[in-house]
Amino acid sequence: MGARVVWAKGLPQRGRYYPGIDVIVLRHGMTERRTVSTLGHELAHMYYGDPLCTPAANRRAWRWAARLLIPDDEYAAAERLYPSPGAIAQTLGVTIDVIRAYQKAP
Repeated sequence: MGARVVWAKGLPQRGRYYPGIDVIVLRHGMTERRTVSTLGHELAHMYYGDPLCTPAANRRAWRWAARLLIPDDEYAAAERLYPSPGAIAQTLGVTIDVIRAYQKAP
């Protein structure tokens, strides 16, 4: 998508998208699952051109990230094996935020 991704130590939030310059900053030191999930979320903000991080924009970004990161067949297989969203998230290599958004997506 053309974004430049950089990592920053001590970033108060997990990630941040800077519109206009297409830079995504991720907190250094997160787990791989959290990094992948956060990057998907911030890419959604870039895709939609979100100038502000409102609750509605965040919900939409998590849904977009879920569609990006979770293939339907892999989700179905994980759900058959595991009853909890946390176990499904771990199996699929994403955070529970992504799983919850996937489950609520139309």
